[in-house]
Amino acid sequence: MISRLHLLPPPGGLRRFAVANLINTIGSGLYITSGTLFFTRAVGLTVEQTALGLTVGTGVGLALMMVFGRLADRFGPKRVYISLLVAQALMMAAFTQVRSFSWFLVVATASGIADRGISGTVGSLIHAMSDKENRITARAQLRTATNVGLGVGTLIAGVSLLLDTAAAYTFVVAGNAVLFAVAAAMLANVSVEPRQARVPQPADAGAARRSGPLRDRRYLAVTAANGLLALHVSVLSFALPLWVADHTEAPKWSIALIMVVNTVLVVLLQVRAGRRASDVPRAARMARVTGVVFALACLTMATTESLGPVLCVGVLLLWTAIYTAGELWQTSAEFCFGFELAPDDAQGAYQSVFALGPGVMRAVAPTLLATLVLGNGTTGWIGLAGFFLVSGLLVSGAALSAHRNRDVNGDVFPRFAETAHAESPERAETPERSVVPS
Repeated sequence: MISRLHLLPPPGGLRRFAVANLINTIGSGLYITSGTLFFTRAVGLTVEQTALGLTVGTGVGLALMMVFGRLADRFGPKRVYISLLVAQALMMAAFTQVRSFSWFLVVATASGIADRGISGTVGSLIHAMSDKENRITARAQLRTATNVGLGVGTLIAGVSLLLDTAAAYTFVVAGNAVLFAVAAAMLANVSVEPRQARVPQPADAGAARRSGPLRDRRYLAVTAANGLLALHVSVLSFALPLWVADHTEAPKWSIALIMVVNTVLVVLLQVRAGRRASDVPRAARMARVTGVVFALACLTMATTESLGPVLCVGVLLLWTAIYTAGELWQTSAEFCFGFELAPDDAQGAYQSVFALGPGVMRAVAPTLLATLVLGNGTTGWIGLAGFFLVSGLLVSGAALSAHRNRDVNGDVFPRFAETAHAESPERAETPERSVVPS
């Protein structure tokens, strides 16, 4: 069944990476479900202290994401990625020994830095372990493994919620530490060889790229616009539960039903959707349609406030189908933009900057959604529909502009590379990148 659906990459380094990612995200599912209760019930922190520490950690991590991207370009994404996994394993173990807010703040900050570093370098590692033809599919397969892992971890964490003891919550955090370490060990014996040596670029082309992503205005525009569209992640995780519980007559168990249906659909369809975003023009069209789909989902949600319980559950399931279609297309387009609009020799720096868009949006989304959407009821959802519609157009336009600019400047590079190769044999490209167990 798994092979027919192509949920995993073919045997080799990418499959090992997918399995390692599955193991890692099982730990994430454990931590997301029970981590907050560990800090409040086992460590003894207040909710406000816990929120402050985690917010500070995320903020510092976002500020340092590009540092790890540049390190990945310099020392190799595998080395940096594994180091960050090990750092997270150590921080999760350290959490189990924390007994004061000051030490919690220190460990939470270090953990937030490692967490955002992992998010910022995963794209660079996938780029290094795959070819252009299967890169987006590989990213989709990794996301499938992520969803399965989170689901399994959430189910396991349910045991700690039933026991509701400090020991049970501590076991969850310690288990997350072990799973981080296991994921790092699985990747340690995968060899990633560079595809080609960097060829010097002519002085009159690609100045923005040579200067880095922060001076590549078109790439930054795509990053910012994609960050706006990424608000949909928090709509599912933050706005939906509060809306259903506080603004509709639907039973609260319907929240879990929606999450399960969404997860199953993503697992089954993400790889197939990813194949449709095979190049930037196609991905740009997908992003434009995604804005329309998310707008339709918001308008559907706006109708639920006045419905009875049974009909409301039915409409919520319809919303889930519409929303998940948008989620599949948005993430597929996002994968394509992150890879294809960045130069091959600076994927670490560019991917880490690209991850800032969704990262910053996730940080501000709870306040944004609570104030502008949940605080205004049906009108708020209608306003959010307009926001997504505009965001889809912005992403599409920015991506096409960046793609056209890349094509204009990119034509110079192959000719220059060929000249350099002919004049200086010692600059010849090395063989194609291979990924083999060492």
